[in-house]
Amino acid sequence: MARRKESYIFTSEKKKSGFFGNFLMVVLMLLAVAITCILLNVASNSKVLLNQEKVSIMSLDKTYEGFSVLHISDLQASSMGQDYDTWKGLLNAKTYHAVVLSGDMVGLTGDYAPLVSLIGILTELNAKAPIYFVAGDEDPAPIVSTVTTSELAPWVQEAQKAGAIYLDAPISQAVGKKTVWFVPEYLYSIDASGMASVLEVQKTNMEADGKQYDMQGAEAYQSLGQRIDTMNKTTEAIKTMLSTDIQIAVSHVPLDSDYIRTSLEWADTEKVFNFRNISLLLAGHYCGGQWRVPRQGPLYVPEFGWMPEDDGIVGMQRVNSINQYISGGIGASDIYPMKGRMFNTPSITILKLTARIE
Repeated sequence: MARRKESYIFTSEKKKSGFFGNFLMVVLMLLAVAITCILLNVASNSKVLLNQEKVSIMSLDKTYEGFSVLHISDLQASSMGQDYDTWKGLLNAKTYHAVVLSGDMVGLTGDYAPLVSLIGILTELNAKAPIYFVAGDEDPAPIVSTVTTSELAPWVQEAQKAGAIYLDAPISQAVGKKTVWFVPEYLYSIDASGMASVLEVQKTNMEADGKQYDMQGAEAYQSLGQRIDTMNKTTEAIKTMLSTDIQIAVSHVPLDSDYIRTSLEWADTEKVFNFRNISLLLAGHYCGGQWRVPRQGPLYVPEFGWMPEDDGIVGMQRVNSINQYISGGIGASDIYPMKGRMFNTPSITILKLTARIE
């Protein structure tokens, strides 16, 4: 008897089932990749890298050979500032003679507890290294003026109480019988003595008009005192500078190449305090690009666009005679539409001065 032909009434359902299975497999694989990336990123952000850089300076006096600066930037109130074990593991037995915090250590939150904690930890680990700091563009204003007073902001005062030095004017540090100066970069574009005179005249005029008692003019009048004090301190510091001194400038936002070249061109070389005499410029701001594509570079940086190179964003940059080092930072900045750090391990750097050209 002939075999009856079988009828497969569920054929279409099997095909659908196969398609669904493949689709589910792809989704699960993508999910696994995403979870792996997230876990790797979490692991990356839970540590801090310590970079080491040599800063080559022609004809560097042997007294300065090996002088080292620990550069930290953009903490952004991260809890990393309170992690004693991390900092001890990074810096224990490391040699550095000064610490520079180049801004946005507090950030928009206004929470200065992590910064104060970090200053305490750094002081404990190396009490001989002064800690200098400047304000960043996302930090609260460093000076608070009211109708009756003008004083440093609470976060600045607390950082000072913890042992750090607010860098609003040039500060000297002895190195043997020589001197290293740490200078807010913007002062190189200002005639401090002339500015002090202009502000004094402005203050006198306000007093003559009774502006110091006026609700609208009182705050401006009070802030003049702080600005005059800064210009006077700068003027006095400049008088004591020698051509054999080293000048290290600090700016939160990196200087672009065109600005550096223009500043070099217009520098008054007859004066000791001039832009050409900057041996090292320290900056931060960009947080290394915040989101990075592995083995490529930043994904997107405002001002630079999509997939820019690292030059001018992170790392050592030499423009003519100027060595500019841009820290990768620790926290995340609000200048980016993408929040947090992605494939971008927080980092700090020890920079060592040397006469060796490499």
